[in-house]
Amino acid sequence: MRLKDKIAVVTGGGGGIGEGICLCLAREGAHVVVSDVDMELAERVAAKVSESGQKSLAVQTDVRKADQCQALVDTAIKEFGGLDILVCSAGIMGFSNRDDSDAPLTIENMLESDWDMTIDVNLKGVFLCNRAVIPYFKKRQAGKIINIASVAGRQGVEFLAPYAASKAGVINLSQAVALHMAPFSVNVNVICPGIVWTPMWAQGVQVLTQRSDNFKGVDPEMIFNGIVQTQIPLKRVQMPEDIGNAVVFLVSEEAKEITGQALNVCGGMKLN
Repeated sequence: MRLKDKIAVVTGGGGGIGEGICLCLAREGAHVVVSDVDMELAERVAAKVSESGQKSLAVQTDVRKADQCQALVDTAIKEFGGLDILVCSAGIMGFSNRDDSDAPLTIENMLESDWDMTIDVNLKGVFLCNRAVIPYFKKRQAGKIINIASVAGRQGVEFLAPYAASKAGVINLSQAVALHMAPFSVNVNVICPGIVWTPMWAQGVQVLTQRSDNFKGVDPEMIFNGIVQTQIPLKRVQMPEDIGNAVVFLVSEEAKEITGQALNVCGGMKLN
């Protein structure tokens, strides 16, 4: 119970990595505000948090909207009497439903609308949520912020250019926020997940089978398992709770001297 009675907000908490984070925080004693653009998903995870014995609240939030991000923070403070932890986990892969579904995944075939949506959710959303909580954490002279990036943010990925760029931006932005908030005893860190089987990854692999010459017609699970076996030294897929466990550590007192860092949780896929 390292986080007993701490109040946490998790964006993108309605499934995948976000859900794993919510449940790990609750396991360690935190009360959790589960935020997601899909209210039904947020309510489902909030119910799981409640079943574990912790207080929970579901809040529908589109992280692209500044007023909704501010309302999320304000609601958490009003309903729970404070806020200790912000985890920004909302994100998208950036593939749209388009008519030319066979178009190769190359830079020249990427739609401007796909770029805008990916940057807005993955990077602008982190900025807006961080900005919303900063005045409160400054006033308290305490707080923990965890922004979820990706190992894709460590190096450009040709067929995931908007996604990789957005995640690199999250790492850089978080370093700036860490420096800004250090005088106020607020820790700001990043977690870079590796290969986690989530609905987002399932969608991405499906797109690869349609639009990548190397993967056309290949079973999606075979592609995913092949990536795990060839690119991860530990040969194991990462699970949402692996990311959640890293979050728990970084927001605990055990990590009070860690700030401005980006932690890879990837089975050795990236070493820097």
